[in-house]
Amino acid sequence: MADGLQKDWRELCVAVTNESDSAKLSSLIQELIEALEKGEQTWRHPICPPDAIATKRETANEVLYG
Repeated sequence: MADGLQKDWRELCVAVTNESDSAKLSSLIQELIEALEKGEQTWRHPICPPDAIATKRETANEVLYG
């Protein structure tokens, strides 16, 4: 993006609906797609530290088996 800040997908939707220049519209749509994909990756694939699963498994075993 030109301003160096990533716009919220909602702001991009508003900008898309108000844009009449086809070149700017195409650019805004691409930004919107990228913002939505990034958001989907955030909620669909949360990043956990590699040892988080092992730690939770060990805690669960302690609770179940003492």
